[in-house]
Amino acid sequence: MRIEMIGAFCEKYLVMIVTAAAGTAGYCLNVNIKRNKIIYGCVGGVLSTFLYCVFVEAGLSLLLQNLIPAAVVTFYAEVLARVVKAPATVFLIPSIIPLVPGGRLYATMRAIVDGEGADARVYAMETIVIALGIAVGIVVVSLVFYHISHKRIQFKVRFDK
Repeated sequence: MRIEMIGAFCEKYLVMIVTAAAGTAGYCLNVNIKRNKIIYGCVGGVLSTFLYCVFVEAGLSLLLQNLIPAAVVTFYAEVLARVVKAPATVFLIPSIIPLVPGGRLYATMRAIVDGEGADARVYAMETIVIALGIAVGIVVVSLVFYHISHKRIQFKVRFDK
């Protein structure tokens, strides 16, 4: 039973995950990320897409389908930034690229151009919810890391003389 569920999941989402890795690699090359860091961006893109697919299958809301993967890859980027000694954005932005609602944004604009106001409103609301989920996921985790790192700095300034 479990193996059948895993097989069905892979069959349904494998192409999406592989294309996310390829798209993330292409984005990394396009913005001139150093070649030794491209693999980290690709892993983040695969991670965000995999988590998105899991939460779609779990039936979570559109907001949570994007908020949780964004928070997880932000955590991944922040930890990796400290390990590899590079800015977190080098790993975060490529990792988030597969979550960006480009298709829904296109559908929104297409509905506006075609004069279908009701459809445009639905697509626009979905696009806004997805963008909000991504933004909140990034901000919450980034603020936690910011406060943790600055508490350590304040402690050193106050007590290391």
